[in-house]
Amino acid sequence: MEWGRLMGNLDIKRLEAFLALYQCQSVTAAALQIGVSQSTLSFTLAKLREVFADPLFVRSGQVLVPTERARALAPQVHDALQTLRSLMEPTQFNPQSTARHFRLSMTDISHIVLMPRLLTHLRAVAPGVRLDVQRLTVESGAALAGADADLALGYLPMLDAGFYRQGLFMQTFVCLQAHDHPRLDEQMTREAYEREGHVDVAPQMSSQLVVQDAVQRAGLRREVVVRLPNYLGLSAIVAQTDLIATVPQRLAEQWARLEALRVSAPPFACPTYEVSQYWHERFHRDPAHRWLRQTIAELFKEPVHPDVRPSGTAR
Repeated sequence: MEWGRLMGNLDIKRLEAFLALYQCQSVTAAALQIGVSQSTLSFTLAKLREVFADPLFVRSGQVLVPTERARALAPQVHDALQTLRSLMEPTQFNPQSTARHFRLSMTDISHIVLMPRLLTHLRAVAPGVRLDVQRLTVESGAALAGADADLALGYLPMLDAGFYRQGLFMQTFVCLQAHDHPRLDEQMTREAYEREGHVDVAPQMSSQLVVQDAVQRAGLRREVVVRLPNYLGLSAIVAQTDLIATVPQRLAEQWARLEALRVSAPPFACPTYEVSQYWHERFHRDPAHRWLRQTIAELFKEPVHPDVRPSGTAR
């Protein structure tokens, strides 16, 4: 019998029936062992005899004695069953012993706000894990779909079908200034906001456009003295000059704890946006990937946020 036809006539239940008959040498005992009726097992035995073109088991007194063909098949059937069962069982993932590399796409804001806490946790519970961090861009969705990235962290409202997302926390913008600023106190007014020089960051992602749109809707203007390509170095500039900046709240609060900086509410209505983790459906059931997503959610997810949902759905 050709291989394709043989495999088409065998399945795990028939292989289990063969092995039970080989071990028990009785239809009654074998049926009880695998939890089927005697008639069902007799029917299965007839099919096995047809598939292998051999009686397989012949009666000798009160027992079924395996033929030489059955004796030759028994160890192979046993190994095949072990292989099939291992394929059907969920893959086990052990954080303590894994050496998995994960590729994360995120902004430089997340490098400062999220990475230290994430790395500290991973070093404690999964010391073999390695992270390759990529810049979050408009191409990050394609990287997730093409398996060039495992997770994206940030604000990617353009992602749609084929992606999952889990909201982590809400973000908004605040004003940041030197703690000993010569002209400003704890409250930022519209007049001061327009009067002072600003440090700005070139918009690269949707989240960075939120504050620009809010400033325009409020009818305010900003005197941008320096525009940086990213947030690297912004806190040092603000701390050591009389320039101010409008930056994400969590980033500002972390900087204020580390440097001589003061945080104040902006003098205009600034909307919030949701920072989420995104992944492609190809990774949705991968045990290691699920563990990493759960770890990130446990570290950063606010209780008010809903569970995993397809990307593109409303909050």
